[in-house]
Amino acid sequence: MPELPVAPQGTQQAELGALLAGAVAAVARAQDVLDQHAQARVAEYQASPPGSLAVPPLWYAFDSVSIDIELSAEVVRGAGPGASTSLICRTLNPVTVGVYGYSASAGTKIHLTLAPQRVDPKSPAPTQPEVTPSPT
Repeated sequence: MPELPVAPQGTQQAELGALLAGAVAAVARAQDVLDQHAQARVAEYQASPPGSLAVPPLWYAFDSVSIDIELSAEVVRGAGPGASTSLICRTLNPVTVGVYGYSASAGTKIHLTLAPQRVDPKSPAPTQPEVTPSPT
């Protein structure tokens, strides 16, 4: 897996793309741990003597994962000509919440849903149905 950009040590902020990529990578790592557990159970099941009461392995999979995050966000432009603009997200600052209220401080709401595409690579791509013009 490629390395993800991280915020400097001691800060509670991250660029939005790095935050979302980190969330997706965490779900992928969790699926890897579940897959390793299932593989270990397969080995135990196969090693059990015939006729024993060995429990068959279970395979786990995330069909979809939803993550809701509320953050404060700030648009930051890098220094110098041609620098890129980033959306920096951070956890809520308690002082800001105390002064402006929760809803004003949490200006960014992110809803991230991860779900498999379930595409069969052998099947042809779906075609667009022909649209006939309306007679009116």
